[in-house]
Formats: sequence, C-alpha cells, structure tokens
Amino acid sequence: MKINIIYFSGTGNSKYVANYLSEKLINSSNEVNIYSIEENYEINEEVDLLIIGGPIYAGNVPEKLIKSVLRNIPDRKIDCIVYTTSAGLLNANGVDSLAKKLDKKGYNIIAKETYEMPRNFYFGKYKKNTKEEINKIINNTNKQLDILVNNINMKNLYMENMENKGVLTKDLLAETFSIMAKFMGKNFSADENCTKCGMCVKKCPEKNIIFDSSNNIKFLNKCMMCTRCIHSCPKNAINYKKKKYDQYSIKM
Repeated sequence: MKINIIYFSGTGNSKYVANYLSEKLINSSNEVNIYSIEENYEINEEVDLLIIGGPIYAGNVPEKLIKSVLRNIPDRKIDCIVYTTSAGLLNANGVDSLAKKLDKKGYNIIAKETYEMPRNFYFGKYKKNTKEEINKIINNTNKQLDILVNNINMKNLYMENMENKGVLTKDLLAETFSIMAKFMGKNFSADENCTKCGMCVKKCPEKNIIFDSSNNIKFLNKCMMCTRCIHSCPKNAINYKKKKYDQYSIKM
C-alpha cells in the first residue's frame, strides 16, 4: 500500500506519532512518505491512504494546520485517517475539524484517532508530567498505534456514520486562539544564557523570532504558542513571563 503521512508538530508529540506509524507501516511492507506541513510537500498521485494529524491547541488543531489542509491538500477520492495529540483527551476534538474539511475534498475518512501524549505546555495551572507518567502515557499510546497499524494492514477500518458536530465552533476556537497567541507570544524573551546561535530563529514555524539591529533575539507578533523555541534552545535561554521552564523532548 502507498501511504502519505502529513503532520504539524510544535515540540514533537505529533511528529512522534507520524514517525512511529511510518516505521511500523514500512516494516510491514508498505511504501510510506512522511512530510511536515512546514516542508514543500505533495500527495503522490498513486497514494492509497493519507494520514494527517497534529496537536490540540485550545480544543482544536492549530489554525496553521487547518489552513494547510484547505490550501495545500488536493481533492482526492482516497481513504484518509486523521489524528490529534493532546495532554488530555476531554476536549481533543480537532479530529472532527480535520475530518470535515477532508471529507469535503472527497476523502473517505476511515478513522479518527486521538492520542494522549505527555504535556509539553506547562505554564500556570498546567503541571509537567512525572517520568513515570510519561512512560505510562507513551506505552499506552504505542499500543493504540500498534492496533491502528494492524487495522491498516488488515484493511479493517471503516466509518459508517462520520459525525462532525460543532465544527464551526471548533474552527472559531482555533481562529480565536490564533489571535490570542500573537499577544501571548510577546511574553517570551531570551535571557543572559542566549549565545545568539539562531536556533530559535531557524526553528520557529511562524518566523516570529528575529535578530534585531543590536543582534539580540526579538519576538514579533505572529506567535502561535507552540513553545518550540523554549524546548529546542541549546542553552534553555528562552523564558516565558521571565520564568524559565524545564525543556521537553521526545524521541523514538
């Protein structure tokens, strides 16, 4: 089977799912191409299955992912699986928004998957997971992914009644959070540990970080609050509201 996997990932959780699926599907003799929406990607003309996913921000997938689906995913009549990752699954309804848009483009939605992943956004009331919690979450998600891979290989996926209730409200949430994030992003700053390596400038998905005229790190007004800058800085020099946070990373 020829499979394309497309994802957006702020700090690695949705990328982890994409890479895990890719590895397992390749090992079971499928042909897989995997892309981030930050790359120049195209869906193969002969692809049999599209898998697309991303994180949950304030109840929906990021507006950046929604726009990529609307603008860059071509109309096709092929099977499609959508997935989201989130520290909590209670309001992880972004799969409905993705599924609705892809359904309108002709895709046959055969599964909507939600995966609990370790928390990578732990400001204010949000607590960082312990190592024990992280291991348990990852193990449970891996088992869930293994079931999906088996069902893909067995062609055992089908959604008879795809309900996508409240998609307009979910999209409004994504748009609202996108606007809020631009203001929230002004609270980021680089401290004295910054070596001006430019890693945050290079990795920011919205090109929101630049060097100013004095060669200091400056944050603009295009932030999407993915927090990639905090977690990818080699010196952990990016603070939020002048506070330093432990860095989050996840590897296959």
